[in-house]
Amino acid sequence: MSVPAHMQAVVAVRGKEIAVQTVPVPSIADNEVLVQVKASAQNPTDWKHVAFGFSQPGNIVGCDYAGVVVKVGTEVKNIKIGDRVAGFVHGARKNDLGSYAEYLRTEYDLVWSVPDVTSFEEAAAIGGVGAETAAMALYHSLIDQTSMARYLAKASGATVVATGSPHNHELLKSLGAAGVFDYNSPTVVEDIKRAYPDIDTALDCISENGSTKQAAACFGKPGKITTLLFVEKDGEGWNPNVEIASVLLYTTKGRAFDFVGIAFPDAPEDRAYAVKLSQQGALVKSGQLKANPIRIIPGGLHGVKEGFEIMKAGKVSAQKLVYQVAT
Repeated sequence: MSVPAHMQAVVAVRGKEIAVQTVPVPSIADNEVLVQVKASAQNPTDWKHVAFGFSQPGNIVGCDYAGVVVKVGTEVKNIKIGDRVAGFVHGARKNDLGSYAEYLRTEYDLVWSVPDVTSFEEAAAIGGVGAETAAMALYHSLIDQTSMARYLAKASGATVVATGSPHNHELLKSLGAAGVFDYNSPTVVEDIKRAYPDIDTALDCISENGSTKQAAACFGKPGKITTLLFVEKDGEGWNPNVEIASVLLYTTKGRAFDFVGIAFPDAPEDRAYAVKLSQQGALVKSGQLKANPIRIIPGGLHGVKEGFEIMKAGKVSAQKLVYQVAT
């Protein structure tokens, strides 16, 4: 399969903005594959990397993707040119790695096989970031703002209690939540404790504006909350019997890195767990793992700027913004 020397990609530019530019198609290492990106999906981390200055000008933005393998390294096993794959990369950190691009490179054992019955848009929406963060938080952190967590917890036999806006309650129930509550209700903590007095485990998908403290107040037993952002017990009124831990999906790449001023060491155990998660294609094929409702933003890569503004304005609720890249 012929691969061009250059491609279009969304890159960070000066002024904490993004632009579509022509850049070289990335070279691959022996253990990597080159993927022609068919669809990319947006996560809050994408725009935050740019807006908060975590990305340098020229770095390619974006994490979640789905596409077709067009080149394989010499050490690649069980993957061939033409295979449909999906996954995520740590975008916005390098000038040759990101999902808002016509091509991307990735380690072969961190992709999952996309079933023929699943569209690239659906596969990109599953990702990646949402599904694997949920799995890392629920299994690799909690037990030996994502619906993937509810799917996985439900599949494990847990009684799932969810909070959300009233207009999303039916969706949450369809995902397997046994109880659904309005997080804006002034009595939400009392309502949850009354209905489910033995809560001892939680995943806080918001992790800001007091959400973790509110979740801890719902516990009826000593337990643990995993957050998706770094949260500290500041101030008074915290449940003293609840431990707080955070999960950062980028540790699954297995390499040391710096993020928000924190040095993260090599994490081979996290990477090994991510390799296991690369088999999630079977869950997708069986219908056990599904994407959130998809909202396709027109314009392909040129639509990413609009998508960032939509998400910054808080106008994304229980849906995934997706961009169609290669046709």
